[in-house]
Amino acid sequence: MKLLRILPIIAVSVIALSCFSETASPLLSDENQSSIGTNSSYMIGTGIHNITGPPAEVMFAGYCDFDQVGGGMYMRQWARAFIIKDNGTGKRVAFVVLDIPMMDSGILIHVLDRLKDRYGNLYNEKNIVMSATHTHSGPGGYFKTYALNIFAGMTFHEGNFNAIVNGACEAIVKAHNSLVPGKILLNSGLFSPKINTGPQFSPRTRISRNRSPEAYNLNRDRDQYLLPDGSLDDTNRELTQLKFVNEEGSDIGLYHWTPVHPNMSGSHLFLINGDVNGLASYFFESSHGMDYSVTEGFVAAFAQNDCADTSGNLPEDANLSRFEGRDKKLVRDENGGIIDWIADGSCDYERVELRARTLELLARELSTEGTELTGAIDYRQMFIPAQEFDIRPEFIDDDDIYYEAELGESRENCRLCMGSAGVSFIAGSTEDGDSGMVSRESNPRDIDNYAMFTPQEIITDPLPGIADILLRLIVSPSELRDEMDCQKEKRIALAFDELNNLIPGGKAWNLSLPVQIVKIGGLAIVTLPLEVTTMSGRRIKAEVRRAMPDVKHVVINATSNSDGRYLTTREEYAAQEYEGGATLLGPYSLNAVRQVVYDLAMSFRKGADLPSYAVDYDEFRDGIEGEAIFKIAGNVLYDDVPADVAFGDVKTAPNYAYSRGNTASTVFWGGHPNNNLTILSDESYLTVERLSDDESGQWLPVAHDWDPSTKYRWQRSGTAANLITIEWDIPVDAMPGTYRIRHTGYYKKALTGKILRYEGVTKEFSVY
Repeated sequence: MKLLRILPIIAVSVIALSCFSETASPLLSDENQSSIGTNSSYMIGTGIHNITGPPAEVMFAGYCDFDQVGGGMYMRQWARAFIIKDNGTGKRVAFVVLDIPMMDSGILIHVLDRLKDRYGNLYNEKNIVMSATHTHSGPGGYFKTYALNIFAGMTFHEGNFNAIVNGACEAIVKAHNSLVPGKILLNSGLFSPKINTGPQFSPRTRISRNRSPEAYNLNRDRDQYLLPDGSLDDTNRELTQLKFVNEEGSDIGLYHWTPVHPNMSGSHLFLINGDVNGLASYFFESSHGMDYSVTEGFVAAFAQNDCADTSGNLPEDANLSRFEGRDKKLVRDENGGIIDWIADGSCDYERVELRARTLELLARELSTEGTELTGAIDYRQMFIPAQEFDIRPEFIDDDDIYYEAELGESRENCRLCMGSAGVSFIAGSTEDGDSGMVSRESNPRDIDNYAMFTPQEIITDPLPGIADILLRLIVSPSELRDEMDCQKEKRIALAFDELNNLIPGGKAWNLSLPVQIVKIGGLAIVTLPLEVTTMSGRRIKAEVRRAMPDVKHVVINATSNSDGRYLTTREEYAAQEYEGGATLLGPYSLNAVRQVVYDLAMSFRKGADLPSYAVDYDEFRDGIEGEAIFKIAGNVLYDDVPADVAFGDVKTAPNYAYSRGNTASTVFWGGHPNNNLTILSDESYLTVERLSDDESGQWLPVAHDWDPSTKYRWQRSGTAANLITIEWDIPVDAMPGTYRIRHTGYYKKALTGKILRYEGVTKEFSVY
């Protein structure tokens, strides 16, 4: 089925192309803990705004699964912005975290253009960090490069792009307008490596695990990182957190770098949601009084650090009593032990909540104390012409040279490649739910094999075979052989340099990569447009410490400012697990990034300049499409209802009464949810209301579409009619009383195309 979905796209392309460990010591000693004082060194502002895209009929990004097309909403997507201004130097930085699957250079560029129109050069590419939480349940098609639009959206969707850009800008404006004197408290710690072996949930166990241990185990320095029992510490367990406090001592915001890969909301789910990081933000913000109806209050962002080879899908969760007897997609070993419990839709929302609650708890513990950051704000940023980038021998180890005899490799001639995605990349991470397009990852190429896929391979795995045929049609034999030699173990599926040059005005992928270091006192934040594996992150942070001995803490802000996919070590790359197949620029990608980060860190020294290989912002801009290729209008033609029905009428009423802990459900005749995306900024698609206990007769809102107790589902009925199902999971602590459910939406008239608002409300029902 999935292959049938993608074949038309391939045809179009052919035509167009012809928890803290109880034993671990905290990273900050007790004597450094301090409470908030006065005489602030910084001005701090926070802001939040909706960026939710089209809820229906747009393919989700994240899994590259063409069957995962939106059908409603579980949680909204948000942009969360933080601005820090140094009162001494006047320098400022802006951090923006977006609840989207991947960051895109086109999003960054358009946001910067909007900010320049409003603020001049106050915010620019050097002092703004925009990152994706990497939820796997957000609508795609918002990229200004067509390869991502095809594989993560099927086509470009302008409404989604505009929703993200507009919301990100609004969040920054709110943060700018809310600047107040304040303090920044830094704290950090490790979650426990222990595996939960009991039938009940325990927050004192691990929250993620390494999903590609076969690749990690190849690292030559793995034994430098061991647990107290002598086993490998193969997962980044570091949580780092900044808490923002105003001069009155009130908490106003939280920026948390979390080592949890947000892939627990699997490809079998079709409702927009922020996955683990988004839900953790909701829990933290709600407990601090965030009013989402006016988007004012405490803002908490959970950004991704160096955890690309980890997963929050823990096999041991299947043993929890709450999941007993539920449908599970289990992978067992020969002894019956559970190796994997893959996200298959049966328990995904509950598993997301389980992990988000743990993350919220750990963040709360970090929030109880911290070390006050002091010192100047500074930053360095540059763009790297990544294709065929030469790497200095000092960043190549002898052990990185695998094919000296076969390919003439040496420390003096290592470089980045032109940029290619491997078959393992298209396969997806099988531990978390594969793409459904390729049967398996971990399929390295024999280094001396330049042949086409065999007929048997094409029968077994047709998509890689088709990709191989297309590749050989558009790339000359000599160029293809050179790229295969450069990419070493990778079985190439897509060659981006050729795709970039094939269509006039079309850009397949932007391979000019932005790299940035923000320094706040003794904290260095390395922002990379990559998903960084555990060991890659350790080696990068070592380079920063080598170049900046005054820095006490280093954290990686991954998936930032653009998307270059993954970053693995040389050893991990050779295994060609999913992460290696998604390391686009070849086996020496980490060596190059280590060099770039080291050079950028050295440029903080007095009198030092950026390295000569850096390119300017205009070259980065040249890597995106001006007008999107494979663009669809994204508009609904018209909406309709049966002859005896009006928009907003109830088709299926809720029951007369529900006990707390159950789910109230109703179905409305409605309009298509993509008709007016601004409703998500100004209104709610749904509101659960309770009748006031006094004599006023007022209906009081108790839940909206941004609350995870609700679900909004869309389904087409016939040609143009829409059925809107609203579910409310009634909290066990809900107030008994009389309730009703309101639905708000917009429909499009057939002849005029005019979009009109409608409302509907159910009959009353009791909650006891």
